[in-house]
Amino acid sequence: MAATLLTPLELLLKYDKPVPRYTSYPTAAAFTDAVGESQLRTQLGRPSEAPLSLYVHVPFCRHACWYCGCNRVTTQRGSKVVAPYLATLARELELVTAAMPRRRRLAQLHWGGGTPNYLNAEEQRQLWQLIERHFELEDDLEASIEVNPEFLSRDQALQLRELGFRRISFGIQDANPEVQKAVNRVVAVEQLRRSMQWLREAAFDSINVDLICGLPLQTPERFGLTLELVQELRPDRISLFSFAYLPEQLPLQRRIAADDLPSQRERIAMLENANRQLSHHGYDAIGMDHYALRGDALAVAARNGSLHRNFQGYTTGGELELLGVGPTAISQFSHLTCQNERSLRAWSSAVEAGRLPVERGVAVREAAVLERRELIKEVMCHFQVELDLARFGLEWAELQVLADDGLVQLSQAEGVGRVRVTTEGRWLIRSIAAVLDPEQRRRASGSRLV
Repeated sequence: MAATLLTPLELLLKYDKPVPRYTSYPTAAAFTDAVGESQLRTQLGRPSEAPLSLYVHVPFCRHACWYCGCNRVTTQRGSKVVAPYLATLARELELVTAAMPRRRRLAQLHWGGGTPNYLNAEEQRQLWQLIERHFELEDDLEASIEVNPEFLSRDQALQLRELGFRRISFGIQDANPEVQKAVNRVVAVEQLRRSMQWLREAAFDSINVDLICGLPLQTPERFGLTLELVQELRPDRISLFSFAYLPEQLPLQRRIAADDLPSQRERIAMLENANRQLSHHGYDAIGMDHYALRGDALAVAARNGSLHRNFQGYTTGGELELLGVGPTAISQFSHLTCQNERSLRAWSSAVEAGRLPVERGVAVREAAVLERRELIKEVMCHFQVELDLARFGLEWAELQVLADDGLVQLSQAEGVGRVRVTTEGRWLIRSIAAVLDPEQRRRASGSRLV
């Protein structure tokens, strides 16, 4: 007699444990200050004709959203802080490109934050031209940017597209006014509608919206209305994150009363309803917290096996080296991952002293670790993996439990175990990948699913 499969709610309760997002392996928990400028300088000095992916961190925000765990500088000073930031960024790019044997091409470009549209029109153009000065931009450059819709205008949307951005993302989080007030992020529904209208008018290739489940004063009913708005706006991609309440680590979150947070079962009900609604309305689940319309390049890449994952999340850019500039930016290469100084002051001081502003990172050349990185990537991006059963017997036994819950399908032949993630399993993809991570077995880290 076949076992009765657990409901999505029961599955989330069962697997609600801390797990990394696996934007890298080893994860950021393994970063140490033993990795610094010299390792990045050596890496940049290796000759390569392959194109790069460039991430630019713009740290400024006009006000602080109380849920936020990003590295940002809250200020109303506008160009008075942007001008010295851009001057320092120009110097960092000079240091980076001087360390390279030849001028590199860019296949991908992403501006994140902070709030990249904190920069005015002239500052945005200045930053774009600064990048053009140091890199060759490919004709089909996949350029993306994050914006705060509260401060978006029609003119800005059109200008960003004219500069060369093809993909854009903005945060909704929750459309309910009471929830917005409880996290100090108030954007009227009509402004959200106008923002989407302007972005469509500007003809961006792909538009993403961010949602957060588990915010204070959020209820399944209120979040249901936010989902209705999302269905009306119909973005190409959706990032649906579960709020991690960490007031000990993130002082801003102390302004959120723990009693105002929804219960675990309410959060699960919201996530389950979101998954059901989005799947019903033409979105494919690309891992637990990403969805894309079936015709979007991200969903197509998930189907044809060309999906990639790095510190920017899921991308279609393949195995590109990632170079990060700006405070807290992360660079990611085959054997090296490193992070810039996280404070604006420390980053600026390092650059002004003529140093590549690396604060910490991890270097990996051990074959066993690199093998596990590939296995985790196969699970996270291609939703399948093959294992040598003689060496991965413990993991195979754990996968049997996931198979009993309908998250994976298993088969084996001639000592090789084949794992295929089911449609239901994609929703809990991080938990499946964690089976292949021995560090998780020794000491769980990361954020909880709910």
